[in-house]
Amino acid sequence: IIVNKLNLKTTNIFFKSFDEQIKSLQSGKSDIIFSIGESESRKKFGYFSNEYLKFPISIVTKKDENFIENIDEILDKKIAVGNNFTAHNLLKEKYPNLDLVLVNNVEEGLNLVSKKEVFAFVDIKPILTYNIAKFEFKDLKVSGNSGINFPLKIMVRKEYKDLIPIINKTIATIPASEVTNIVNSWNNVKFQTSIDYKTVWILVFLVFFGAIAFILRTATLNILNKKLKYTVEEKTKELKYLNENLQLAIDKKTKELLEKEAILNQKAKMAAMGEMIENIAHQWRQPLSVISTISSSLKIKKEMNILDDKEFYEALKNINKTSEHLSNTIDDFRNFFSPNKEMNKFYLSQLIKKSKDLIKSRFDKFNIKVIENIDDIEILSYQNELFQVILNLFSNSIDVLSSSQIENKIIYIKIYHDENNLYIEFLDNGGGIKDEFINRVFEPYFTTKHKSQGTGIGLYMSLQIVTKHLNGEISVKNDTFIENNTAYFGAKFTILLPIHLQKN
Repeated sequence: IIVNKLNLKTTNIFFKSFDEQIKSLQSGKSDIIFSIGESESRKKFGYFSNEYLKFPISIVTKKDENFIENIDEILDKKIAVGNNFTAHNLLKEKYPNLDLVLVNNVEEGLNLVSKKEVFAFVDIKPILTYNIAKFEFKDLKVSGNSGINFPLKIMVRKEYKDLIPIINKTIATIPASEVTNIVNSWNNVKFQTSIDYKTVWILVFLVFFGAIAFILRTATLNILNKKLKYTVEEKTKELKYLNENLQLAIDKKTKELLEKEAILNQKAKMAAMGEMIENIAHQWRQPLSVISTISSSLKIKKEMNILDDKEFYEALKNINKTSEHLSNTIDDFRNFFSPNKEMNKFYLSQLIKKSKDLIKSRFDKFNIKVIENIDDIEILSYQNELFQVILNLFSNSIDVLSSSQIENKIIYIKIYHDENNLYIEFLDNGGGIKDEFINRVFEPYFTTKHKSQGTGIGLYMSLQIVTKHLNGEISVKNDTFIENNTAYFGAKFTILLPIHLQKN
């Protein structure tokens, strides 16, 4: 309209992007842009007319999105806009921190929305509706306005400044009704598409052959289903038969395992009893010798008539004290093999002392020093069970150290605790366990000792007691410990136990 009213001769140039169009005017390759928004950066190389139309910057999203009343509602989402478009400049001016995805043209922006790579694309509504229809984006819609208006103006390069007053006068002469018709023509643009009958026939044939294939497949599946049903019934019968026989085999194997476990337990008990009897024999040898010596001395002095009352009563006192020690040893032996499985509270220091007292003669015989670093804590557990484990660890260390040529033979016991658990570390300086054996020491019947020294079930039973009866853990590794500024190397057994054992 403006070109006709001014009787101008123009040559239209088409660009791939709006940014190219701006740069063309700036470089002097083109002279005028008929639809553009005014900005401070553009004023540097051109002049603007009065506005001739005003459109809101609208928002395009996928069709399933809700109406958007204002762009503030979607500032946290990815928004695309044309690079150097007026909409781009207006949004940057109002929202300087907004992270925008810049595109070269409208089609590219709409395509990003369609692929869900961005949430929305913004531009003036006529441009959006025109391009949605032109490129057939059937999954897109104009979902709302940004709240920012875009006044359209005409821009000429600075050499044609004199055109601006003429253009402004021409704009003023355009009737409002004609402006309305122009706006409506943009908003109601439609694109007609022709029918491709070749494609239609291809689709018809595809549907026809697809239907035939579906019918054949359905018939084939019905036949296969019948065969499969028969096969499943036969296999179910076979499986039922196998399950019945498998259960019998499992029951038989379970019975065998229980019998083996019972035999192992009995052997472990007998081995422990033999070891306890040996310990008691060592313990009784000295007290019996004391009693024998005292009684012989009394007899001789009585016969020689040189026994006075004081010496007589002192001798009886020593005999009673020694007899009491023998009695306590018998009590320890009886308690060790007591079937009583009641939990009770006890102090670990007392349990360690009782264990040491029972095998003190073996410590003395092989000149073994026992060093303790113990948190004296009271625990609730099975005392006799833990007593058996401690005795077994002592015996293993004694066996190792007794055959060693080490001068300073040491057993080191460290006991500490946290809020819920107790830790017992049991170390000696016997040189440790060979790497090829260390992972097998808890296996039944496994031993590195001579047959005369062990059965190979002591550590296995210790593992069973700790894990099954005391609800704990036991492990072994080779480690180094420091005593009196000297480093010693040997096996380290670690036992973890709950401070308060819960009855299972």
